Amino acid sequence: MWQYTLWGMLGAAANCGVVFLRHSKHVKGWPWLTANGGPGGDVYLAWIAAEIAVAGAGTSALTAIAGVANAAVAFGAGAAAPVLVEKLAAYGQAALSGPGEPSDAEKIRKKGELPPGKPAEKDTAKQQVDDDA
Repeated sequence: MWQYTLWGMLGAAANCGVVFLRHSKHVKGWPWLTANGGPGGDVYLAWIAAEIAVAGAGTSALTAIAGVANAAVAFGAGAAAPVLVEKLAAYGQAALSGPGEPSDAEKIRKKGELPPGKPAEKDTAKQQVDDDA
């Protein structure tokens, strides 16, 4: 059973590698460097450790409750666990905020630190069908 937890942690490490590649393409360099707008190496290492710990706990709980069939399922569960926990935390935060209370993004946007949302673009295919009718 503990082997599946290790497979889950390996899945989370693979997920971190994919996220790393995406961020390094975005900033065109090492994403943890403060010169590239990153948080610094210590924060980056803490993020990786937290992701792997969450995946280990999630995969361990899954194996104890549902009985994981093989290592591939444990690997996938470990890769998905940090994303799932992030979504659940966002839902929890939204549920705890009051009905008239603005979200964090709206508060930042009002301060001028976040650009306004991208306006919706017209659907040219729909417009073309409407023009033909």
